[in-house]
Amino acid sequence: MLRFSFFRYIYLFTMICIFAMSGYGCDSRMDGETDFGLNSGLNRGNLVMIGGGPRPASIMEKIVSLSPDSTFIVVPMASEIADTIGWEHRDMLLSYGAKEARIMMLTDNDINRPEILEQIRNASGIWFSGGDQRQLMHYFGTEEMKAAVRHAYDNGAVIAGTSAGTAVQSKRMITGDEAHGFRQAFGQIRHENVITSEGLGLVSNLIVDQHFIRRSRLNRLINVMVDEQIPFAAGIDEATALWIKPDGLAEVIGESQVMLIDGSEAFSAVYPDRYLGITGLVLHVLPTGSRFRLQGEIMSDIYLPVSNN
Repeated sequence: MLRFSFFRYIYLFTMICIFAMSGYGCDSRMDGETDFGLNSGLNRGNLVMIGGGPRPASIMEKIVSLSPDSTFIVVPMASEIADTIGWEHRDMLLSYGAKEARIMMLTDNDINRPEILEQIRNASGIWFSGGDQRQLMHYFGTEEMKAAVRHAYDNGAVIAGTSAGTAVQSKRMITGDEAHGFRQAFGQIRHENVITSEGLGLVSNLIVDQHFIRRSRLNRLINVMVDEQIPFAAGIDEATALWIKPDGLAEVIGESQVMLIDGSEAFSAVYPDRYLGITGLVLHVLPTGSRFRLQGEIMSDIYLPVSNN
């Protein structure tokens, strides 16, 4: 059984602060600062997670503007045609105003190579292409490579990607594989059906999925957030992005919607044939311009833009 408890979080936080008053350390955050997971440095950068499909100018111009010096490393290693995609995405970033975009083609010998780690750590912008997220994490799956990306992020870089380049940004990553085949992909919600692996760990209390509304992926996102005991999940549609700002405020940009699932108060149990029963999930459908905050197991400040209708 699974229980995400708001009250448990409050209790633990209170006890930590009581210990802090007795001489132990306690994380005292400024008002508005939000904890999406592993990174809380004062110079933290931006995350932009595109749900795949078309990449609207409004998203790409925003990504370029978020790089402190408008320079990028282009990582095309998720693609089966990495060399071709590398040049295409390099030219794309330059067309939207980037001053420089360097393609990082990797071989197995480049994993953990000091020169590569240094380039990643010092990057102002990192762009991950789409393709197969497992293939991308083949190159970035070591603690050293992941730490280099997180170092760049903690020091103000924008980390952005599309499709597979979005999937890798969370701590647990949906691989696209399932354990129990059915008549259609992820056509059932069963215990331990969605296969996951380690991502880059830029966010830890939020798992993301892409091509979401277009490909009807609600089943697998609910499945994985419950099995992995992750309190929140975001399904990002095509031509749409979730932008997480340095202060932790998240905003939907682009052309479609993000489906945000709050499982912080959900209860689940496993039934015969491993089918899941779940109560207490809250679903939000957020169009462009919507905003929200996450802090630990608390979601707040959900904002919908004014409707024109």
